[in-house]
Amino acid sequence: MKRIGVLGGTGKIGKRIIKILKDDYFILASYRTNKQESDEKCKFIQLDISNVERLREFCRQCDIIINCAGASYINGETVARIASELNIPLVDPSGESFLENRIDDIKNKNIFVLSSGYFPGMTGLLMRFLCDKFDKPKELYGMSATREIPSKSAIEDFILTNIAGFGLALNYYENGEFKRDESEFIEVLKNQEYKFQNYYTVELDRVVKKYSLEKANWYNSEFSSNITQKMQEAIIKFRIKEASYEFKEITNDIQQEFKKNIKDKEPFNYIRICVKGTNGNTELCRKVEITNKYSSDISAVIAAYTAKAILDLSLNNGIYYAMDIIDVDTIIRDLPKFNIKLNLTESIIEDDECYEEGEI
Repeated sequence: MKRIGVLGGTGKIGKRIIKILKDDYFILASYRTNKQESDEKCKFIQLDISNVERLREFCRQCDIIINCAGASYINGETVARIASELNIPLVDPSGESFLENRIDDIKNKNIFVLSSGYFPGMTGLLMRFLCDKFDKPKELYGMSATREIPSKSAIEDFILTNIAGFGLALNYYENGEFKRDESEFIEVLKNQEYKFQNYYTVELDRVVKKYSLEKANWYNSEFSSNITQKMQEAIIKFRIKEASYEFKEITNDIQQEFKKNIKDKEPFNYIRICVKGTNGNTELCRKVEITNKYSSDISAVIAAYTAKAILDLSLNNGIYYAMDIIDVDTIIRDLPKFNIKLNLTESIIEDDECYEEGEI
């Protein structure tokens, strides 16, 4: 039986990955302080990921590694290089362009699958799913919004990823050019107003290039002013001294701000992607919507299915994104069993207007 290593196996994403995979694989899961009891399908091992020798020994016991241990910006490169030394494929749910750049010198020495979480990850798979339904996809519009209390680790990861950058803020793509657009729009979701602005992501750029799209927009929802201000403070603290006490304190404060803003509201996550294009002589618009409670649930599904795909396929060494290797139809089919709701609609475009035909 193949052995899958899950670094950070007691975190929100890690423990969900274990639940998905443990019936088909033996799991080795690390924890730092939150001790868990092992069973016949999963062995928990205490590990401080900063201890390189112990990390190497953990990885040596595995056929594949999924890194969910804290912010990838801090530890992702170390894990990737150890995995490469041992020729063990690596899945990093949050490792994005910054990690891709850092491991460029070893990209042909191992299998690395980055951006295999919620966003990027699921978003890229849905873009690909829609584009593949057209003879000629032309335009893509996507957005995501969330209302949940993120873990401290997720907050750190978001802040540090933004330091490195994962796209172009306030930009979209049209006919071979990036165009700046500082405008915002408001949409009501679950009885709450959300403000959205353009953010052209690296993941979206891969889709644009793959399908030669004419236009592409991705819209991120904005945080409250208090959270945005504290995130800016955290970035300053981190640049002064990485992983300092002050940086940790601000991430704690940010989590408390999320709690104040959400209060007793029901948590939810929402993704909407629309693609316009042609099938034969017919102009169509296809839309997919995903809703569930927690983004970590989606991250776990994508990371777990990425690991499955690597073990099932004969991949050449290189850097991949989850959307490059996962069978999209399998994900779409299995979403309901993870309490992730999916809605697909198709519309005919006439004179630039969409006339909905109904659910696909």
